[in-house]
Amino acid sequence: MSISSLVEKLKLRLPIVQAPMAGGATTPELVSAVSEAGALGFIGGGYLIPQDLIAHAEAVRAKTGRPFGINLFVLTREQSTRLTDPMPAWLTNVYHRRGLPLPKQPQALPIFDDQFEALLNIQPAVASFSFGILNDEHVRALKAKNIAIVGTANHAEEAKYWEDIGADAVCVQGAEAGGHRGGFTEQYVNQPMGLMSLMTQCRQSVRIPLWAAGGLMTGQAVAAVRNMGAEAAQMGTAFLSTRESGINRAYKNALFDVRRAITAHTKLFTGKPARMLINRYIRENMANENNTASYPQQHAYTQSLRSAAAQQGDVEYMALYAGKGVGLCRDMRVADLIDALEKEYLGAIGAELPENNHKSSISYIED
Repeated sequence: MSISSLVEKLKLRLPIVQAPMAGGATTPELVSAVSEAGALGFIGGGYLIPQDLIAHAEAVRAKTGRPFGINLFVLTREQSTRLTDPMPAWLTNVYHRRGLPLPKQPQALPIFDDQFEALLNIQPAVASFSFGILNDEHVRALKAKNIAIVGTANHAEEAKYWEDIGADAVCVQGAEAGGHRGGFTEQYVNQPMGLMSLMTQCRQSVRIPLWAAGGLMTGQAVAAVRNMGAEAAQMGTAFLSTRESGINRAYKNALFDVRRAITAHTKLFTGKPARMLINRYIRENMANENNTASYPQQHAYTQSLRSAAAQQGDVEYMALYAGKGVGLCRDMRVADLIDALEKEYLGAIGAELPENNHKSSISYIED
């Protein structure tokens, strides 16, 4: 290949990346199991303070010697610490109706610069970034540590920004993807484009490898995005339902409930568009979609509400992040899921399953 392939460099068994889902889903058990099985595991580090980020990475390394990645949110210090927006009146009413005390002073997010220093010390194989774009100093520091850089884009213009600053790859996030929109341009974040159209435009605009994300749940889907020009498929919801995932049982049960397999983008929980399963909280407050505090203040304001719901196993007031492919979730261990994805992928591309496939380090990537 004329452009360096991260899948080849990392000697991945399959062109699959486990999405970096922040908030507790990406336990060391999940990340290490994904990497050990031959895909690329990722720590969702956006909400972790530096000490916890380091502890997570050490726990992953204690379980596998394979490469893994870390994702951070690129936010300014002001964005992370600004707590000036008032709590919306409608959200105050939700707390009252639920019989919950109003949250005390909202907690600020970790400071990106501090997290970034921790990331450099950890020195993972790959670092990906969402919600913002790096500066030249960040890029130089990462390259000096031989850490591959992956950006997140919701539009071809954002993908080109990442290529121009020296990223090694960019994750192209289609509208079908679960969780937050990861781009950095408000216009494109708020106007989601489907993965097929987005991949086509990005492939024509940039030369660096693309990781496709958005509703991908099967090996056949991996083959499909490879045919569209992606180097790898980034899959989140598919791993969210595995045994090693850190989400609670009530959340997992909701993923398997076909009656709930309807998702939508909403700002009601965090102040930033995120795709999740529709529940009572979303249905009852849809009229307030454009009347939230900004991110991350809205996220902080709903923290107590979400925590109380999680403790009670009440999915109607939990933020149930999930992509459009949620109806295809599987209840299995990571190693078994990777085996199933491999069989599906190889069948789709007309290749044979190798002997002792669970130990294989073969990468099924063609030049």
